[in-house]
This record gives sequence, C-alpha cells and structure tokens, in this order.
Amino acid sequence: MRIRLISISLLCLGWMLACGGGGSTSYGPPPSGNLTLRFGSDSFPGYDQAVVSLEKVEGSPDGTNWVALGNIKATYDLMALQNGNSAVILPATKVTPGTYKQFRITWATQTYPSSAYYPAYVYPTGSAYGQAMSMPTTTIVSGSITVPTNGSTTAQIMLSGQQAVQHRASTGGTSYTFQATGGVYDLGASATITGHLEFGTTPLAGAEVFAETLNGTGLATIQRRAFSDISGNYVLEGLPTGSLYFVASLPTGTINAYSAAAALPVNALVATAYTANLAFSAPQSPGSLTLTITPASSSTQGTWGELRQGLSTGSTGSAILIVQSQTVATGLTQDQVGFLGLAPGVYYVIPQRSTSGAAPVKPTADGATVQVSSGGTAISTQTYP
Repeated sequence: MRIRLISISLLCLGWMLACGGGGSTSYGPPPSGNLTLRFGSDSFPGYDQAVVSLEKVEGSPDGTNWVALGNIKATYDLMALQNGNSAVILPATKVTPGTYKQFRITWATQTYPSSAYYPAYVYPTGSAYGQAMSMPTTTIVSGSITVPTNGSTTAQIMLSGQQAVQHRASTGGTSYTFQATGGVYDLGASATITGHLEFGTTPLAGAEVFAETLNGTGLATIQRRAFSDISGNYVLEGLPTGSLYFVASLPTGTINAYSAAAALPVNALVATAYTANLAFSAPQSPGSLTLTITPASSSTQGTWGELRQGLSTGSTGSAILIVQSQTVATGLTQDQVGFLGLAPGVYYVIPQRSTSGAAPVKPTADGATVQVSSGGTAISTQTYP
C-alpha cells in the first residue's frame, strides 16, 4: 500500500513540474510600459480655424516596422491646440517598451463624431465660409521616445507652423493644401518657455511669439511659435533642452503697431519651465509689406516669407531674429504674401521654400532689405532659379 501511495505522489509531482509549478521557467505576460501621447500645433497666421481629423497613430523603432498604438478617431482645430493647449490623443496605454523613433499619423476620411463635414477644412481670417483642405494619407514625425519597462512616458507630437496650410490657385479656382511637418518630443525631457507681453500695464493679445535658435553664423530658425492669449500670456512647449533660445515678437494691428522686441536669451539646460517677458514701446501708425516670389510653388512645395530685424538681447548684445513668418498664397505664375499692420522700420525680407519636407532653401538673391513707412505699402520681389 505504501508503494502505491509513493507512486501516485511521484506522478503528481511530475505533472506539476511539466506545467511549470515549482520550476524556474515563467510564462507571465510580456513586459510593457505606459505611453501617453499628446497632439499640439504651432501658431500660423491667416486662419481662424484649421480643422483636421485623425484616424490612428503608429510607432516605429526603425521607420520600417510599425506598431499600432491606438485608434484616435477624433477631429481637432489646430488653432485651438497652440499656446500650450495640446490635446491627449492616446491616454496612458500599455505598449511594448523600447525606443520609438518615428510616429505615423493616418488622417481620417471623415469628421468625428459627425461625418457631415469635410474631414479637413479651414476658415481664412475674417471669412464666414469654410474651405475644404486636401490632406495627405499619412504624416510621419520623428523624435526619440523611450518607454521604459514598467514605466511611463508622456510624448507630444507638435506640428510646425512654417508651411502648415498652403493656399493654391489653379485654372479651376483655389484650393487649400495641408503640408505640415513636425516632430515628437518627450515632455519629461523638454523645456517650456512662458511669458507675458505688454505695453506699460496693457496686455497685448493675439501677438505671435517665436522661440528661435541661432546657428554658428547667426542665422535664426524658428523652433516654436504661439499667439498670446487675451491676457497677453503665451506658452512655448516641447523645446529640446541644451539650446539657447531667443524669444521675439512683433505685435501687429490695423490701428496700432509695435516695434519688435526680444527677451533675454533662455539657456534651457534642463527640462523645466522658463520665463521670458516682453515689454514694448509706444504704438505707432502701421504700414505693410507685400512679398512676391517667382516662379510659383509647385504642388509638392511649401513656401513662406520671413521678416527679420536686428534686436537687442540684453547682455548678449543683439541678434538678427525672425519677427514675422507667414505662408504665401500660390498663384498661377507667382507666390505672394502680405504682411499687414507692421511698425515702421527696416526689415530684412527672405522667402523660404521646402520641397516635400526637405530643408528650406533661400532664393537666388538671398533676401532684400526693405523700408516700411507709416501708412504705406512696401514691395519686395524675389526670384528662385
């Protein structure tokens, strides 16, 4: 009897070991981490609304193998997502841990929650009518986002305002094309610059504020931009650390215009919030400037005009900074953009043109210096080869 009991015990022990009980092999759930993904946009003038609809988002470690992160199925107004007002498109979601270097947005073919409208459309400034906007099938943004095992990361996709919407003319009328590029940033490793714009004690609302970096030759590039709110406050978020940022603004208006001003440079060494306030001198009667560029942009090109000025930056002396940047309207033979409500002064005018998201290039003449007078309209015409 004792032998029979021992045999049964050995059989039970063998079954337990075969099933993993008491053994060293573990068959638990695969490792995971949590990713929260936000969606934001730079400011860009010329539009009261720019509405886009998102279908889904994917991530990739190498640009070849894509992992589905989530079905978004939501519609957003980019004008409402700037100035620190980004939206969560992917709540904390379990994903495979690792480093994602690219994110791919698939744009929707309908609006959400209703499909009664165009999936993407714009309202030009002051217009009572919306216009359909052509969208690509997908847009890819790059940036290194690491999701640790059993940890959490919050990242943000930021669309650039340089060439976000292109207004194109054709023999059949006009159209609007979405050409935004962008990047994705780990918010836990990014800096934020906030501040206040005012003349005396009067807050300046609706002024576009730029965070710029300078290369070794002093050439400025816009890294982030936003319109100040009704209280004159602005937020520039998702700024990579380790850079010196120059913050500048040129408030415009139909009655009062203000000369451009720059703040003390922000040395964003760590991921924290920095402050850069801007104070402006007495308003002046505005003038305007019209930039014409030939030949016209092709359907794969984005073109915008920049106005630059030499501005005092405190103890560092001065720098030639971008004070206005605006996409052009593409005609049949030329591009054109009007800069309205400018403070009188001398501006360095330079167009920028990018093909399919490549680095922008300047025209043959490399820009021009133009004097803007009170109540007048200055003209600048420049040519690409």
